[in-house]
Amino acid sequence: MVLSRREQKGINLFSENHVQELSQSRFLVHSENDAPILYEVNWTGKKWTCTCPDFNRKQKNCKHIHAVSYYLTIKAFIPALKPDNEAKLSCPKCGSSEKTLHCIRINKSGPAKRYRCKHCKTTYSNRNGFEGMKNQAKIIATALDLFYKGLSLRKISEHFETLYSIKVSYTTIYYWIAKYVELVERYAPSGPMTTGERLAADETMVKLRGRHLMLWGLLDRETKILVAEHISARRSTEDATILLEKGQSKTKTLEGQVSELITDGLSSYAEALKLSKNRTAPLIHIQGPGLTGIKSNNEMERLMGTVKERTKLTKHFNNETGAKLFSKGFRQYYNNCRGHMALGGKTPSQAAGLSEKKLTWIDLISKAQEKCRQ
Repeated sequence: MVLSRREQKGINLFSENHVQELSQSRFLVHSENDAPILYEVNWTGKKWTCTCPDFNRKQKNCKHIHAVSYYLTIKAFIPALKPDNEAKLSCPKCGSSEKTLHCIRINKSGPAKRYRCKHCKTTYSNRNGFEGMKNQAKIIATALDLFYKGLSLRKISEHFETLYSIKVSYTTIYYWIAKYVELVERYAPSGPMTTGERLAADETMVKLRGRHLMLWGLLDRETKILVAEHISARRSTEDATILLEKGQSKTKTLEGQVSELITDGLSSYAEALKLSKNRTAPLIHIQGPGLTGIKSNNEMERLMGTVKERTKLTKHFNNETGAKLFSKGFRQYYNNCRGHMALGGKTPSQAAGLSEKKLTWIDLISKAQEKCRQ
């Protein structure tokens, strides 16, 4: 490939360290002939622009823009050249861990290593549970993280295009969320978790595309872990029973069973407790304690307020199935990825002894994919 004069000069500027990064979309590049002179290169969201006379005159990529392009290309290569748990990586066809580095492939989302198996000669990549996906694992995981932190699908799409020059439609991001939340939920640990003796329950009304649904939640007051959630159309005793049965199957204490439940004044909880089974000891039910005091339900009320505020941006989860998908993903995010101030920055899963560190969506998806393969 023959390089143009501007491209060659851009390489020279980059090799002489004449590129300064101010932000992910703003750079300063020294003049080729007069080093003290600096030209500013900016990403406008659609194209690169430069303040040099050559760009202003011809509106084509100048040598300063090419220098920034080479700078970003080499910068993207650095993470790809670092070790990525190669020792644990095995061939998907024959299972052998003996391999060689085949190449580094440049995708739209950046460089990625590709390996060749020494036994069957199959080439493969380390996708960490993201097989068959065009974009890098970190891009997909970032999309899930931003969504559950409060950004809308369109805002996430704009974020990727502005900061990473990656065009991803909001419908693709919705597909990622639906696919990987179901994967994580299907292969998440299903056994009882060790919690404190006090649980708190609450419900709130959320509006999805003109329809009102009830979102129920059950929280452990000691570890702050969100034990169970439930979506329904009513505040019925049957729905309260489903929530409590989910909680009973997922919890255990050092003493055996949960001994105290704090709820608001909804009568469905009291009726559901009368119908509860498989209890060896009575359960103390504190109903309608208010928002202050030792027995308050303010922790659960605050959590429900956060969830309700978050559902305002879930326009694509516009039915009961979508609402259930959102609530499952939020529980995984809240329990495993989000640090809690009352726990010293630890996640509820760490406090409950379910994980040793704060997890990311890549961790959750990789673990789920490993269990799927077993």
